Amino acid sequence: MLRQPLSTVQTLVGILAGMLTIVGAFFSMGSLTSAAMPPHQGEIVAAVQDARTRKPIAATVEILTPEDALVTTLNVEPDGSLTRRLKEGRYRLRVMHSAFSTEVRHIEVQAGQRSNVRIALGPRPRVVKTATVSEEPGPVKKFFKDLFGQ
Repeated sequence: MLRQPLSTVQTLVGILAGMLTIVGAFFSMGSLTSAAMPPHQGEIVAAVQDARTRKPIAATVEILTPEDALVTTLNVEPDGSLTRRLKEGRYRLRVMHSAFSTEVRHIEVQAGQRSNVRIALGPRPRVVKTATVSEEPGPVKKFFKDLFGQ
């Protein structure tokens, strides 16, 4: 008599355990696909190009806080693109390349949002070096000038 109720209980426990396993698997798969970005983070997507030719530039980007603390330094991809996840907040992007003028952009990253930034770098201004030459008398000329008053 005890054998039959025990097998019924075992069957019910087995079915319940199987159902819980299946439900748990669905929840874990759902959390993997829905959590694309961690909470309190957003994403910046930047495109860097030459202002004249519109060709992409593989520049260097410094991400700074508003207080000028360096967060990270990144290299732009050869196609001119840059993608980075950041905590929500305000940042400054300093975009640099040796052949172009440096550009600075202020951005705000919001949690779960994407901030798109297009940056066109212009040519670096040429520095013209000028030298002023003034002819001063040498020590011999100065001696005779002081001696004869001319």
